[in-house]
Amino acid sequence: MLKIHLWTLFIALSSTTVSGFAQESDTKGKTPKIPHTIISRDVVVEPGDTLKAITKRELGRAGLAPHIAEFNGLPITAPLTVGDIIRIPIHIPARAEFAEVVFVKGTVIAQRASSIDSEAPKDISVGPQHSEYSDVTLVSLDRKSHVFPGDLINTGETGFASIEFSSGSVINLQPNTEARLNRLNCLPADDSCVIDIRTIRGKVSSNVKTREDQPVDFRISTPYASAAVRGTVFDIDVDQKTVLLGVTEGIVDVSSEAADKNIELDLGFGSVVNAGQSPSDPIPLLPAPVFKRIPARIAAGDTIGWWPNPRASEYGTVVSSNASGTESLAAFDIDDQRVGFNDIASGDYFLHLRAIDTNGLRGFTTSSRITIADIDPSIAPVDTSVVSDGSEFLVEVVNPNSDANGYEIQISSDKSFTDPLSVDVNASGSAIFRVDNDSVFTRARVLLDPFTVSAFGAIDSTER
Repeated sequence: MLKIHLWTLFIALSSTTVSGFAQESDTKGKTPKIPHTIISRDVVVEPGDTLKAITKRELGRAGLAPHIAEFNGLPITAPLTVGDIIRIPIHIPARAEFAEVVFVKGTVIAQRASSIDSEAPKDISVGPQHSEYSDVTLVSLDRKSHVFPGDLINTGETGFASIEFSSGSVINLQPNTEARLNRLNCLPADDSCVIDIRTIRGKVSSNVKTREDQPVDFRISTPYASAAVRGTVFDIDVDQKTVLLGVTEGIVDVSSEAADKNIELDLGFGSVVNAGQSPSDPIPLLPAPVFKRIPARIAAGDTIGWWPNPRASEYGTVVSSNASGTESLAAFDIDDQRVGFNDIASGDYFLHLRAIDTNGLRGFTTSSRITIADIDPSIAPVDTSVVSDGSEFLVEVVNPNSDANGYEIQISSDKSFTDPLSVDVNASGSAIFRVDNDSVFTRARVLLDPFTVSAFGAIDSTER
């Protein structure tokens, strides 16, 4: 009889977790209501016992110690006294495992089977219905919302979402993406971590993490192909006829659902899979672009440029609030070598840039911190004067503003300021530049604070 009880525990504990990803009941009512009937037996602490030692001795797996610690209301490292009683649960009702939304922008909706309760409104329009369930609930996802196996996620026209699994793996969904979490078995006590995602359309980037001694089976499938991942960072882009996949870290195995062909994509390669065809042979990804000078800040009308790649058909840019790019605020593709940010609120951000080849494959990423500022029209612009002094140029603000906390001064080799050298100076309003050009152009603007500026004043120029 005891063996039956232990086997029941073994299965039940394998369906729970010690982290916030699957253990706690969702306060929004998204988790199924399950009776809480728990039967336990007592174990007397022996000399030298720890919770891990007791769990190993009683259950055969030290990896279940966090569950036993939680059941007894103890920290996993709690010291034990000989003669203490540790309760070993024989039956714990299984609760659904889930992933967690760690970032969301805009409206992101999950279609969820009605077997999982939800307090979300049911009149949210999310476009075409791809759910295999006849009765679904529409859930608006926020930060810290839970995503369950079977959920169909739709980011809409302006939505971004980053979803993290208990292993630390993260997927990032850009606007107009539709993806389903097909399968999720990735608890610390599981023998392996299985994450299966179906991407119906849109762009998904993945950063796959693994636990020590736990194999990972991370798979993203599409209407035409599937990608099996071995600890990697990669992108997948799905439209009505084509799947694009590029690997920027690790290795991915790509297979076509319509043709009997598998290919292995190493770091720095991508593949194109057209509907009904085999994956293309590996295609080298384009290198990371190189920015030109990054100004001290960007305001309306300003741009940032980079050196062109003759093999690029266009460039993809993402603005995020964190260095990894998971908290995306805007994403757009452009066919020029310059980008501006007129519709983004003032603040500090990160700009991520990639070259896109003629196949549509995205290359390696280059990133830079940028500051975006607002132009206050009530602040009067200021002008500059520039004079040459040997190999140096002295630039001064000629009509200083009494309310200014400082100035941003720019010097450029051309009047369009396509690649300016930009510095912030104090209220004295002067700076010395040493540049190789024989002639230069200068301009300045008032800094009320790092994120509030005036428009640029008149341009001055001089020759050495």
